[in-house]
Amino acid sequence: MRRAAAVLLLVILLVACDGGREAPPGETVRFTTDDGIDLTGEIRGSGGAGVVLAHAFPADRRSWSEFADFLRGKGYVTLTFDFRGYGDSTGEKDVPEIWRDVLAARSLLLDRGADRIVVVGASMGGTAALIAAARADVAGVVTLSAPTTFMGLSAPPEVLAGVDEPKLFVAADGDASAPESAQALYEQSSGAKRVEIVNGSEHGTELLESGQAEVVRNLVLQFLAANT
Repeated sequence: MRRAAAVLLLVILLVACDGGREAPPGETVRFTTDDGIDLTGEIRGSGGAGVVLAHAFPADRRSWSEFADFLRGKGYVTLTFDFRGYGDSTGEKDVPEIWRDVLAARSLLLDRGADRIVVVGASMGGTAALIAAARADVAGVVTLSAPTTFMGLSAPPEVLAGVDEPKLFVAADGDASAPESAQALYEQSSGAKRVEIVNGSEHGTELLESGQAEVVRNLVLQFLAANT
């Protein structure tokens, strides 16, 4: 009986430890956009090198939790947040205006002491990141599977021409139109830029969890190291 009880206790402990692998939450923050929408986010880490992580459709900030914690371990301060109408943020799901949310997130990290900020966006978050970067100074932009246009949100050539900061466009070769969009964004952009098409069919943050996860994570880390 004692042996059986010991085995049962060990199993319980292992399950508990396995559940603990989930990324711990960050500090919950609330901030407001220039058009009056209250957003909710989480800050992890501290320091001068900041990373804003903008989520895809139809996800929310939780899709970035594991990668945000990974970046915190590398010395970066990260901000994940819910776009307007998503997760715990207020407002409607007004996709054409979500670039304003990226600008508000950038401002919050600046207020918290970061002085070099890279915006990393997944899918529509990447498109919004490019639009925001055309309107405010950032240290760089990384997009994962960003479309050129999505539900009224658009990054046309005249917007991309205004983003002189370094840019990294990443997409999987089997992800529908994502590789073509990455190539188009690359070709229409000005300044320092790079496009990387990896194997697979994953989209957005899935690229950070797929068979190409190590490759994509290293691409992002190299970009951050060079630009923060």
